[in-house]
Amino acid sequence: LFQVIARAGIASRRKAEELIIEGLVKVNGQKIVVPQHQVTAGQDKIVVDGKELPRTTELWYFAVNKPKGYLCASAPSKDGTSRLIFELFEEWMETVWRRKYPDPRAVPPRLFTVGRLDVASTGLIFVTNDGMWAQSVQHPSAGITKEYVVTCSAEPTRRQLETIAAGCEVDGAFVTPVAVAPVKDMGQKTRLRIVVAEGRNREVRTMVAAAGLDVMTLKRVRIGGYRLPRELGLGQIVSLKPHEVRRISDKGAQANNATINPYFTGV
Repeated sequence: LFQVIARAGIASRRKAEELIIEGLVKVNGQKIVVPQHQVTAGQDKIVVDGKELPRTTELWYFAVNKPKGYLCASAPSKDGTSRLIFELFEEWMETVWRRKYPDPRAVPPRLFTVGRLDVASTGLIFVTNDGMWAQSVQHPSAGITKEYVVTCSAEPTRRQLETIAAGCEVDGAFVTPVAVAPVKDMGQKTRLRIVVAEGRNREVRTMVAAAGLDVMTLKRVRIGGYRLPRELGLGQIVSLKPHEVRRISDKGAQANNATINPYFTGV
């Protein structure tokens, strides 16, 4: 039971166990307090803290090219100026998913983002309904790095590059990037490629700001072994094939996709 709840993205496996023990979970109308209680996903009615889990057992994995102004959250901003990333899935829900599940009683999958991108950033983010996979990808033990292209307010000096590479404090912890390098293609002297492993909130922006530079644009182009497809336009989504899902956490694929030549630190 606790694994089904975790896979649905309601909570981590540990938190799912706590919810069950606290008596907040019912199966087919009966309160269950044993986390290892056997259930059949897609058949048994499972209610967690008053909310029924979707009975759709199919797992979905998407790559999204997030535009600026979209929140990676389940609730809109208080001022109402930002849109939710899940609005990008409305057409998919009405066409692809509804054609596959035409029964009006069918409950759409509960989608959520794997990690976040702040509202002003663009680029690659994964969306899924597989909670256990999402946790495995985000856990530090996975060793998954993320690559960003940053447009700065001015061409970084060598000293500023050294400052970024040396790291800084973010959210109470000192972090350093895996690699930093200027982007020299097409004469873009104000652009940098930065690879990080921590994934803390606004980590890249904080490191660049610590070097005395303003971030004009920030785009995530790679997570693990998966690179944002060039043909995937802003606001577009693509369903990932099984081999693409595996590539994300494949260390060999990650190394092959790390096209950045480290300027100060080694990948």
